[in-house]
Parts: sequence; C-alpha cells; structure tokens
Amino acid sequence: MSMLGFLKPPHLGWVVRNLRDALVDKLKGSPRRPEQARAYVEANATRGDPASVLATLDDFARHQRFLMNVGPEKGQLLEAEVDRAGKNARILEVGCYCGYSAILMARRLGEQGRITSLEKSGTSVAAARAIVDFAGLSGAVEIRHGASSELIPTLEGNFDLVFLDHWKDLYEPDLRAIEAAHLLRPGSIVFADNVGSLFDPKQYLAYVRECGHYESRSEESHIEYTKLPDCAEISVFLG
Repeated sequence: MSMLGFLKPPHLGWVVRNLRDALVDKLKGSPRRPEQARAYVEANATRGDPASVLATLDDFARHQRFLMNVGPEKGQLLEAEVDRAGKNARILEVGCYCGYSAILMARRLGEQGRITSLEKSGTSVAAARAIVDFAGLSGAVEIRHGASSELIPTLEGNFDLVFLDHWKDLYEPDLRAIEAAHLLRPGSIVFADNVGSLFDPKQYLAYVRECGHYESRSEESHIEYTKLPDCAEISVFLG
C-alpha cells in the first residue's frame, strides 16, 4: 500500500497528528493502541452492551487516539450487508484489530450466526478478545491468531460474508486464497474497506471488477473519524 497520497497538503495535518501521538506514546512508554482502547472500554462502557462498547471506542478514536476501526459511517454500509447475508450468516473477517467490526456485525446476527476473525497481531488479538467478551458477544465471535496466508487454507465451509480490513496489498492475494479454499458460494458477499484512492487499491479493484467472478459496486465514504475521502467495495460472488 502506497502512503504517498497521505503526504499531500490536504491530508498532511492528520498524518502529522497521528505521528505525533505515536511518538508521545513511545516516549512515555504507553501501552500499545489496542491495549489503550481495551482499558478505555473497560473503564467507560457498559458491560454486556454492544452499542455502549462501540460508542466508547468511537469516543476514544475521536478524542484520545485514532483507531483503525471501520467506524460508524462505513459501519452502516457493513451492517446493511450483514442484514443482507441473514441472521444465521457465517462471516469471515480478515483483520480484527480491536474487535470493533466484529462487535458491529455480531450484534446483527441471530443465535446461529457466527464470525471467524483472523488477526496477525498478538496485541490486537488479546485486546479484541477482551473487548468482544466485555460486549457479551464472545459466543458468536472466534478470533484466530496468525497470518491470513496461513489461516485461510485451514478454514472449511462456505462463508456468506467476507469482510476485508487488514493490509490493503493483501486484499487481492487473500481473496484468491479464499476462492482457492472454496470458502465462497454463489451469492457470498465480499466487503472491502479502505479502497479509496488514498490507499492505492488498483490491484484489488481491477481483480474484483474484471475477473468475471463478481458483481461489484463502490460506495463512497470517508476514512473513519475524518473527512478524508474513502470508499468501500462491495462484491457479490457469482461462482
């Protein structure tokens, strides 16, 4: 993923603020961002209330430290696709971070709905498991620790919805791996976050739009907690 788009004047202030915050945290020896988010949730949210947990994470991201959550704006798009997939949907999430999107999706599911979330960072896995449990949704969400390239081939069965929200240059190879593992069925939905021009998503977008296996559309939005332009790509697998 190229970061050059973020270095242009309209976006530079946001980048500088985030670099400053990261430097301050490092100099102070502060816990890593997911650990800070976990502590903030446990101190300020209502246990067993997913809406309270999401609102608290939003508050942390706006007023304390930026979080790479899907956020409330694109979250509405994601919730609509979860509803489309159905109450008993099997959902695969690639990139869990603090557990925000897992909670957002799990609260829309019925008793039989399940989410399998893959996350490479051990720090994020520990924080996300704690936050999901705090929200009362650990029974619906399984968070697996490891690289997506290693975990995807171990999965079995079809998923009704796949949510991609990890390293952007892995979207296309990981989607190919998901196809190769026969994890999609005709009608499965693939929701890719952060595919606006700032993230240089040409390779992924070219694949889902031109390979012939998907019906794909773009939804304009903003990078979470900012006014910076972004998009989500929503693709339906045709088989």
